[in-house]
Amino acid sequence: MTQYTSDIKGVNEIIDICAAKGVQHVVLSPGSRNAPLTISFARDKRIETPIIVDERSAGYFALGIAQQTRKPVGLVCTSGTALLNYAPAIAEAFHQRLPLVVISTDRPCEWIGQDDSQAVNQVDVFRNFVKASYHLPIASEGTDDLWHINRIMNEALSKSVSGRMGPVHINVPFKEPLYGEKALDNKAERIIDKVISKDAISDEAKRRLGEEWKASKKILIIAGLLPKNENLNVCLSHLAKYEQVVVLTESISNLDDENFLPCIDRVITSFSGDEMQNFQPDLLINFGGPLVSKKIKSLLRDYSPNKHWFVGKEDAFVDTFKTLTSHIDLSPESFFEDILPLLTENESEYAKIWKNRDQLCDFAHDSYLQKTEWSDLKAFEHVLKAIPEGGNLQLANSSVIRYAQLFKIDQNLTYNSNRGTSGIDGCTSTAVGASHVNGKKTTLITGDVSFFYDSNGLWNKYLNKDFKIILINNGGGGIFRFIPGPSDVPELEEYFEVTQNYRADKLAETYGLDYFYADNLEKLDQTLADFFKSDNRASILEVKTPRELNDVILKDYFKNLREI
Repeated sequence: MTQYTSDIKGVNEIIDICAAKGVQHVVLSPGSRNAPLTISFARDKRIETPIIVDERSAGYFALGIAQQTRKPVGLVCTSGTALLNYAPAIAEAFHQRLPLVVISTDRPCEWIGQDDSQAVNQVDVFRNFVKASYHLPIASEGTDDLWHINRIMNEALSKSVSGRMGPVHINVPFKEPLYGEKALDNKAERIIDKVISKDAISDEAKRRLGEEWKASKKILIIAGLLPKNENLNVCLSHLAKYEQVVVLTESISNLDDENFLPCIDRVITSFSGDEMQNFQPDLLINFGGPLVSKKIKSLLRDYSPNKHWFVGKEDAFVDTFKTLTSHIDLSPESFFEDILPLLTENESEYAKIWKNRDQLCDFAHDSYLQKTEWSDLKAFEHVLKAIPEGGNLQLANSSVIRYAQLFKIDQNLTYNSNRGTSGIDGCTSTAVGASHVNGKKTTLITGDVSFFYDSNGLWNKYLNKDFKIILINNGGGGIFRFIPGPSDVPELEEYFEVTQNYRADKLAETYGLDYFYADNLEKLDQTLADFFKSDNRASILEVKTPRELNDVILKDYFKNLREI
């Protein structure tokens, strides 16, 4: 049977190269200027094409897919402001190192700035948030345009996944008519492979780094945002046994070992001023994406190491702690596998003092939670214990991710969060996209402001029956009650916290989700079991906590840690 595709020159070249370069998902949004691409992508059996109306949500939905697959994911929209709605997700993808391939359609350049409808200057519009921007020609007979399109598409797709992965933007102008069709010829497009050499450290660099390691009696290794990586985990588990080595992780580092310390803020809160130097490293090694903990950044900026290595494929120096001495331009896995045989154990008390303090904080944490009353903190204790094993946990930003960091991770879960730019605006859409492709029970824990902000994340047909939302509703932006500054001003409730009394039951009804509700601990425990057993369709559990008590309890929790 004859397959038909757009009759506009260059369209089939774009689709064919995307498929050959590993693009398995292209998220489309409705429009007319993008009709040639929409028709052609939708008819190509090699590529799945979810359709999301809201382009801001579509961007985060695609980001969720890229987060799970680590493969390039396409985004296609019409011209005008539609493209600008991708900006938050593209910025998040850039800082989270995820390969979004944004293919925007455009008016011909002669109509830009001429008061034509849906015509804005789209060229290089995301230059601060993408690895590269491209503007394709309008192909015509007897020119090199098709060769140009082929080369640019090959380059763009390769760039998105090479070195430091990240988004690319390809702007494609089309002239009318837009809906013409032609029989698809089966001529394969030229595919240009990028051959990447194996990461390795030079002998001279190994010698120098090995000497710095041997000279250090106190070595602190910190992992930021990372996907699960078993080989890296094995290397770090080996090093964490050394007397002079401490490995700090966060939940979204997806690293786990009995010798790792995963609750950074708990431990650092307990430090007193006269003992800070005991925890100060001689050598700091960090890798992965951004850290959640502000306390560790503040500590290491004030108590600087003698040497600081950053490990990662980055185009720029990442000097988070203002102490960088070596940027090791390798993936963390390749670096530690390569250098591990040279890294020896030194006699030291460094690991012992960190682990002893962590154990004291464990005891203080557990003791406090046994006596604390109903609150965000108490709800998180019970919710986190209930997440099904082997699942995917999506953590929204603001107070949610910070509460989660106070609890030790479950090694059977995969943790994700939009901590590239740390915005609340697309947490639900990202989780829906992740759930769409990961084949796991996916649970999103979110706050009320984040949830209502991104309610359009539920406006699609891709809500899997094993997708669960736990909504911690504390009546507004509760984080502003416990961070310094806004909690002390009279504008707190109206302008920062933005106090609200909304519930999610009507949204659940609108979008066809099962709805559960709990407003005390007994009801939460009773409801959690039924909530996770419910498998007819996606569901929401709304957990109502006391707005004016949560900050009191959290501040008292940290006060308790400081007194151990």
